[in-house]
Amino acid sequence: MRRKHLLLLGSLVLSGCGGDPLVGGPEVPSLPAASVAEAFAPKPTSAPPAGERATDRFSTPKGTLSVMAIEHASFVLGWEDKAIYVDPAGRSLADATLPQADAILITDPHYDHLDPVWVSRLRQARTVVVGPEAAAARAPIDVVLHNGETRAVLGIEVRAVPSYNITRGPVAGLRYHEKGRDNGYVLDFGGLRVYVSGDTDCTPEIEALERIDIAFIGMNVPYAMTPTEASTCIAAFHPSVVIPYAYRHADMSTFDLAKIQPGTELRRRNFYLPVDLLRQRAYQVFVQGMWGWADDLLDLAKIRDPKGDEDSRVQMTRRWLREYERQWPF
Repeated sequence: MRRKHLLLLGSLVLSGCGGDPLVGGPEVPSLPAASVAEAFAPKPTSAPPAGERATDRFSTPKGTLSVMAIEHASFVLGWEDKAIYVDPAGRSLADATLPQADAILITDPHYDHLDPVWVSRLRQARTVVVGPEAAAARAPIDVVLHNGETRAVLGIEVRAVPSYNITRGPVAGLRYHEKGRDNGYVLDFGGLRVYVSGDTDCTPEIEALERIDIAFIGMNVPYAMTPTEASTCIAAFHPSVVIPYAYRHADMSTFDLAKIQPGTELRRRNFYLPVDLLRQRAYQVFVQGMWGWADDLLDLAKIRDPKGDEDSRVQMTRRWLREYERQWPF
């Protein structure tokens, strides 16, 4: 049976050489190559197609700040013809329409916030990489910031805010994010203040924040605040706009709008592929032999759309995965 499936897999991969977009050969990643003006240019339609990135724009005393979600904890800011990436990680960065990086901010050394390969790919001669000391062990950091420190980077005031767990951890006595290791950031764009939380609980340092115009609040459960906890935390410091991010495993229906309103606007943006594209991508990487990744994509799609897992094509792919992941000998 396994031999039959391996032969079938081989035929699928070979057929991909004929140009089938689902089963191509080895991936050669594109690199962000656009200018800031090109990357953040207004689109002709107000509602982007599924899977296409939307751009938010905010007025500052020195021009427009543009914000674009990328994937999970990754997003990019455009201001004064500069592109500032936050926690660039993940294959969604392989997109030539994204802007070239002028600055990169890292919040913590975990894989979903710091991908050394993508930091290297994004880095150019002019790029400034900012992060905590713990990140410097995994990638070259130009500006190391400790909790509470402030530095001007490309004309932007960057202040490191403690990002840590108070109670969350794998076992009693340990924390997923220890105090003093990781950074959130307050960024000042000519008077418009943006807060980036990273993975953190609702801490006294966050509740004490003042004059925050835009807050990116991570809900990366079980490692960070739940939507319910985030609702209470946001109510403590009253940002003008909240953009949830890193919410892959969070139940966003538990976010309590009543706690943050009036006065705070919630903007939900798509940091993840639509479910149909997740399953399409799972099949693509499966036939390229990346079975673990295919499993992860199917599981993620199932979390967001349990009913869709009953599709015969999904079931077939899962059967193949179980067969290929069996240990030798058979």
